Amino acid sequence: MTIRCVHVEGGEIQLQSRAEPIREAGQAIVEITRAGLSHLDAAIGQGRVDFTGVPGQEMVGRVTQVDSEQEEWKSARVVIDPLINCSQCRWCGAGLRSQCSDLRIIGRSGADGGLATHVVVPLTSLVRIPDHVDDDAAVFAVPVSRAIQAARQATIQGQTYVTIVGDNALALLTAQVLVRLNASVRVLGGHETLLDRCERWGIRHRRREEAGHRADQDIVVECTGERPAVAATLGFVRPRGTIIQMIAPRVVGDRGTTLDLQKLVDGEIRLIGSSFGPVREAVDLIATDQIDVVSLVGVRKRLEDVPGILSDPQLATGRKVLVTP
Repeated sequence: MTIRCVHVEGGEIQLQSRAEPIREAGQAIVEITRAGLSHLDAAIGQGRVDFTGVPGQEMVGRVTQVDSEQEEWKSARVVIDPLINCSQCRWCGAGLRSQCSDLRIIGRSGADGGLATHVVVPLTSLVRIPDHVDDDAAVFAVPVSRAIQAARQATIQGQTYVTIVGDNALALLTAQVLVRLNASVRVLGGHETLLDRCERWGIRHRRREEAGHRADQDIVVECTGERPAVAATLGFVRPRGTIIQMIAPRVVGDRGTTLDLQKLVDGEIRLIGSSFGPVREAVDLIATDQIDVVSLVGVRKRLEDVPGILSDPQLATGRKVLVTP
C-alpha cells in the first residue's frame, strides 16, 4: 500500500507518496476520511512556526489495522486525540496529561499528523464516533475540546462578562461553550458572515475596531494569535481580571512580546494559557447537538490541493476548511 501525505520541510510544502506505514504493538493505522485545517496548520504553511513533518491535528478516520487482541477497534470510525503522553511521569500521575514530561503532539511535535491518507497513532488516541454523527461534524472535536479547556481555566459564575477576541472557528466554538455556562459573552471580529452565526446563536457581537477599551470585562479570551489583537486584550479586561490566550503569537526569530507587561503587573491581571482539552467530552457535545459545528463548515478541498493553500494568509480566518484525502 502506498500512502499520500502533505510534507513540510525547510518552508517547502509538498505532496509526497510513501510506503505503507509500519505499525508497532499498541498502535493503530487509521485511514483518514476527513481533516480540518487549523490555525497551527496555517502558521506552519506561512512559515510562522518551525516545523518538519506531516501537519494536521484535526482528523477523523476508520481504523484499518490493530493488534489481534484489539479487534473490536477494527473498522471503527474515530476521532484522533492529538496528545500522546507517557502515562507514567508525575504530571500524568496527577491527571495532567497535557503537561506530560515526554509529551508528543500529533501534527506538531514528535508524530506525523492527519494531512495524509493514513496515519499511525496509539490506541489510546482513538475516540469512537457515534453512528449518527457524520465526519463533517466529528472533525470539529479537537477545537471543541480546546473550547471546553478554556472554559475550565477561569471561574465563570452567573453573569460573568466575557469577551472573545476573534471570529475564526475556534473563537466561535469557544463562545458557544462559554455561553452555556450562563456567562455574558460577546464576540469581537471582523467578518460579517461569521458574526451572523452569533446572531443565530443569540450571542452578542460587534466588529473589533468598534469596541471600546473600557477595561470592564471579567475574562478576555484571545483566539487569533494576531499581535495587535493580543495587545488589545489589556484594553478590554478589568483590573484583576483574566486573559486566556488560546493561540500563541509566534513569529520565527521574534523574541518580543505583544503585551504591555507593566499594565499587566499594575492591573494585577492574570494571564492564562489554554491548550488541548477532553476530546471525548467534545464528541459528546457534538453528538447531543449542544454545540453548532455544521454552520462553521467552509470550503472543501482534496489532499492534493493543500500544498497550494496552506500558505494562504486567510486560511486561519473564516469558516473551517475541510480536506478529504
